Amino acid sequence: MKKLFVLMLAAGFISASALADVPFAKIPSRVTDAFQARYANATNVEWTHGMTNYKATFTMGADRFEAKFDRKGRWLLSEKMLSADRLPRSVQNNLRRTKYGRWEIKSSYEEYMPNKQPCYHIVAASGMNRKTLLFDHGGHWMNG
Repeated sequence: MKKLFVLMLAAGFISASALADVPFAKIPSRVTDAFQARYANATNVEWTHGMTNYKATFTMGADRFEAKFDRKGRWLLSEKMLSADRLPRSVQNNLRRTKYGRWEIKSSYEEYMPNKQPCYHIVAASGMNRKTLLFDHGGHWMNG
């Protein structure tokens, strides 16, 4: 009986260690292939998944990106993180003209979507207040 217990215990450890190598949620190859085709030069790629899509966070050159793909591997959108001083001059100028022009910029990024011009998202804060501001490709404020 003691030998049987030891054998069962050993089998349990072997099974547990084999399962430890299996990722909790494997990213489908059609998604990773689509990512690789679009971002062949990406480095430091980290994947997460939601209910309906997969998100890759990665680096290209000195820039940090996020890209989302659906379960079939179709590209949904990408975001390039930007510091406020790297926003296009037209966005910076038009931001100054809004009532949020003196608020602190917490984050900003350029968003790319299929069949659309890039746009810019800026999260601005003043005290406890936060506002997400959207600017089109030409730098015009879209949600004002």
